[in-house]
Amino acid sequence: MSGKRIELDGVNVERGGQQFVSGRGLFKDGYTNVHRIETHGLLSMPVKGAKALLISPNDDPDQAYVIGGEHPSHRPQDIPSGGTAIYDANGNIISLVGAKIRLVAPLFEFVGNITLQGDLNVTGNIHATGSIIDEGGNTANHGH
Repeated sequence: MSGKRIELDGVNVERGGQQFVSGRGLFKDGYTNVHRIETHGLLSMPVKGAKALLISPNDDPDQAYVIGGEHPSHRPQDIPSGGTAIYDANGNIISLVGAKIRLVAPLFEFVGNITLQGDLNVTGNIHATGSIIDEGGNTANHGH
């Protein structure tokens, strides 16, 4: 079994619950429709120029697999040792760092209900569509 570096060309095909990618090896040898293995619970679509490991038993391209698919210029640089990040090619990041969960994006969209236990500190404005219901009896303490 041999392993070599492959640069992906950004062509990602989902078929039957599996992902297949294409790219070029170190000596510009081409690979198409190669099964890309991902860990359970994580789905990603590598961008053009992402680097990955191509594994091919007996150098048979029909039995090749790709692992990885990370583009060096999109990888966050500010994650300390022990941290974890989910990120995309647009700079959006969800990271677990120390005792914090950080969300970095220009807009957050939550689908469903959100329950917060504890204090909510906001720096900036709050815009609401609908009612703000104060179940603590403090209605007289704020205006709309």
